[in-house]
Amino acid sequence: MNSEEKSVKPLRKNWYRNIQFWLKNRKLPDKVLLILLGIVSTIWFFCRVIPKPSRAAYPCVRAVAPFMSGFVIYLLSLGGISLTIRKFSDNIRKPFSVTTVILIFILFLFTGINISSDTSFASSQEKVLKGPQDGANTPFGKARGIKPGVVVWAWNPEATNENCKNTIENYDWFFSPANTDSKVVGTMVSDAIIKVGGNSDLPKSWDALFKQHNKTVHGKKRGYTEGEKVFIKINQGTASWALSKEDQNNGYAVPREIKQGQRRGRFTGATETSPYIVLELLRELVNNAGVRQEDIYVGDPIAHIFGHNYEAWHSEFPNVKYIDKFSEQFSRTLIRPTEKELLFYSDKKQADKLFDIIEQANYMINVASLKPHGSAGISLTSKNHFGSHTRRSASHLHYALVAPLWEESPRQVGKASNGGYRKYRVLVDLMGSKYLGQNTMLFIVDGLYGGGSDETKGPVKYYMAPFNNDWSNSIFMSQDQVALESVCYDFLRSEWNGINEHNAANSVFEEGPNMYGVDDHLHQAADSSNWPEGIAYDPDKSGRPLKSLGVHEHWNNMADKQYSGNLGRKDGITLVSIPDTLVKRGI
Repeated sequence: MNSEEKSVKPLRKNWYRNIQFWLKNRKLPDKVLLILLGIVSTIWFFCRVIPKPSRAAYPCVRAVAPFMSGFVIYLLSLGGISLTIRKFSDNIRKPFSVTTVILIFILFLFTGINISSDTSFASSQEKVLKGPQDGANTPFGKARGIKPGVVVWAWNPEATNENCKNTIENYDWFFSPANTDSKVVGTMVSDAIIKVGGNSDLPKSWDALFKQHNKTVHGKKRGYTEGEKVFIKINQGTASWALSKEDQNNGYAVPREIKQGQRRGRFTGATETSPYIVLELLRELVNNAGVRQEDIYVGDPIAHIFGHNYEAWHSEFPNVKYIDKFSEQFSRTLIRPTEKELLFYSDKKQADKLFDIIEQANYMINVASLKPHGSAGISLTSKNHFGSHTRRSASHLHYALVAPLWEESPRQVGKASNGGYRKYRVLVDLMGSKYLGQNTMLFIVDGLYGGGSDETKGPVKYYMAPFNNDWSNSIFMSQDQVALESVCYDFLRSEWNGINEHNAANSVFEEGPNMYGVDDHLHQAADSSNWPEGIAYDPDKSGRPLKSLGVHEHWNNMADKQYSGNLGRKDGITLVSIPDTLVKRGI
């Protein structure tokens, strides 16, 4: 073990786990080990739950519950066997009776329970569990933002064309101008900024956002200063591998004609950044926040910017810097890798360089898409940074997701081979990096068109209310990344529940967001007590483990969509909807 490994210590002693290891090292018989573990588990369970019943949903308590329940069943079965044998011995000397038959049946029943009660029950649970581990309205972590823990959800069914097919026929893509009402989207964005910024008008709200960010990062509550750089990180990953050389020579445009058999035809129309929310952000930054066009950078460092996006943005804001790591053609601004590695993964297996614009940016705005993901379960603002490093692809990061992509064999769709909780999650490092998550002033999830069953699919109409078999027509916004992803996760797991039947192209991976452990990174980002043993998250290699990055919890139910703040409690998330009728009011 090297010196670095020796310096990594759990943030708190896990005495229960230490007892487990001590018992195993004594090489005790299985039955003795089961009884001792049962006693320890039962004591631990009741000491935690009796003073505060809500702790029953905590990861540490849920971990010991199978041992406790198995032990209790074991004791009951032994007691039942003993009592039955005693009664049976009293009755066996008597003439054959119905009572004797019943006692024989009970003896066999308890014996069967006793034989089947072993620790294999506990070890099998993770294989069959689905969805989140913690229950409703059990918040943990420290909320962030001007209004701590507030997530704004703007919804307007007039934002999109309900008749959009998202096909090459008549160029009917979801990103085509005819399929989105930019004026409606503009109003949704500006209304959401006012709610997040907490002021009555847009310039004051933007000023508040800048001041809050500088207070959090630099300890000084100051606004934007002319010359500071703002980087808008978009989601455009398919452009790194779905565009042909011909496309690149023609401005990275999505082709208006797709020849049969061309690879890019399979992925054209995937749910990624479309022009409209970013266009409105540019209008807001320039017209209301006072940021010069020359100081704004837009792009996805791992990929190109599609032509349909560039044309919409550049036509109105020609002096904004539209980045590309490959070329300066078509008025792109060339970005370069940093000289040194800046992102250090906390399992100490690897590190990454970032790009110069990420290192130099004073503020970042993260614009992700609302969609499931084949390996992560969900693809939101933290997963968006799989495109921020300088490698050719992000395959080196998949091992730390719930359903990794292994080079040795094809991915088994929907199989959470790395599912569960308290495991190393690379997403926490991305959220905690001072260049990425911690340098982000505003987190946005584009849900105008909700994504299909995985990251390569096009959008589909959503069934859950208020969408009701229409496009999701939503924008989510917050300064608390953990809270924002928690809310969007609740939407995705409710929509992709394995019951709703979406179109045939999206039916292969219906339950992705409900794989066991999808929100493990949110548990860990919120509270260090959920970190794996031996891992201390420190993506900047500063020697100081991360503090809470935000607050996590789940809503009470899909119909009411209430979080702790909506129920009048001080801690937790508050979901603010536009219009305000979308979330049930009061308790």
